[in-house]
Formats: sequence, structure tokens, C-alpha cells
Amino acid sequence: MVPVLSVANQKGGVGKTTTATSLAHALALTGRRTLVLDVDPQGNATSGMGIEMVPTSPAFAADAVMGTPVATSWPGVWAVPAGRDLEGLAIRGLPSATVLRDRLAELPGASFDAVLIDCPPSLGPLTQNALAASTSVIVPIQCEYYPLEGLVQLLGAVRQSGRVNPRIVVGGVLLTMYEPAAGLSREVEAEVRAKLDEPVFTTLIPRDPAVAEAPSHCRSIIDYAPRSPGARAYMHLALEVLDRSLVNGT
Repeated sequence: MVPVLSVANQKGGVGKTTTATSLAHALALTGRRTLVLDVDPQGNATSGMGIEMVPTSPAFAADAVMGTPVATSWPGVWAVPAGRDLEGLAIRGLPSATVLRDRLAELPGASFDAVLIDCPPSLGPLTQNALAASTSVIVPIQCEYYPLEGLVQLLGAVRQSGRVNPRIVVGGVLLTMYEPAAGLSREVEAEVRAKLDEPVFTTLIPRDPAVAEAPSHCRSIIDYAPRSPGARAYMHLALEVLDRSLVNGT
């Protein structure tokens, strides 16, 4: 079975989309064929990879073809773009919590080595479907105190999704927008590492202007500024993901 990693947090602005796309590219550079599945109505992963949103999301539409993802300009990375109907689906809900899991089962067996799902900033039906389809979840949190307040709620949602999907695990909490010189970043890191029972990635994603600039050029940070701190961090994260066996090795 292809490993499916959801990148989820109900709070916006914590680096979900950047993590999903940058990690996908970093894994591709290690020789893994990766698929980015955008289920966020904002469609930022889609546009950031230089792809247009489509009227109907292939991830959920019964008559769409999940088996023919779009090739991106990033070698080794494909995408299932966001649909303009996702906002309505987020409000109306979906027929079941396993729609996405059933759709992913339609992918040809050896097509990809990893699927990364960019989730919306909510714990609604789209995120619930993503968790039900996933083997693991990566939880990016910004190095501030307010994002910590929602972390317990999200981890609770992951545990609840285990009723539908017993195989899901928390792959790791990822600290983003880290500023080594800032006392607050160090305090948040210490608190997260000391108090969480769930794994926390060793990799820290620094606050780096190049990370914010890259999507406007439809490029990943690794391609846009390969020597930047952000690019180096996401390459380290990919190696850590492989080391933790969240994605199949070679």
C-alpha cells in the first residue's frame, strides 16, 4: 500500500501547504515518485505548483479520474488539483468518511511511492476524509503559544479517526517559522518536546523569506533557493521522514 501522509492543522498560516509541497519535492529528489493531493478549498498547493484549479475535485468526484494525476514541472512530483467545488463540500459534507480512501484505492498499484495530502485549516469533513485515508499525519505548528492551544484538539481528532482508520499514526509534529535567536521559539520547542507523547521531528523549519517567495514563482523552495535555510531544512525533513519509515525506502 502506498504511504499516505496528511499535513494537517486546523489553524491557518502554520506552513501546511509549504510543508506538503516542499516535502514532496524533497522526497522526489531522493528518488521517490510523489503525489500531492490538494483538498484545501483555497487551492494554494495547486497554484503554488503552477497548476490551475479545476471545476470538480478529482479527489472526491465519482466521475473524475483519480488515476491520471497532473505532472508538475518539478521532476518526480505529480498533483491532484483542488476543485472549485471543495468549498461547497466543506459546508455540505461528504457521503462518508472514507470517500477519499476509496478514491485513492483507484490509483495504479506502483504509480507512487508516497502521497501527501494538503488539508484545509479546519477539522471538517475534508480533513476527516484525509485522516481516514492516511497512514500518518504530519502536524506543522508555528513557534508561538497560540498554535499550541489547538494542537491537543487536532491530536484528539487523529485519535478519533482511528475508529475508521486503525492504521493511522502521528508521524510527527513539525515546528515551523523557528527563529533561533528568539526566546519564544526556544521556549515553545522545549515545551512541545517535553510535554507531547507524540513524536516531534528533530528538523526545525526556520523563518525564511525565500520560503514565502517561492510559491509566487510556482517553484518549491528547494528549486527557488536551494542554498537557503528553508531548502536545507526541508531536505533534512525528507531524510527524517524516510528514517522514520513514514515513506518506503529503497
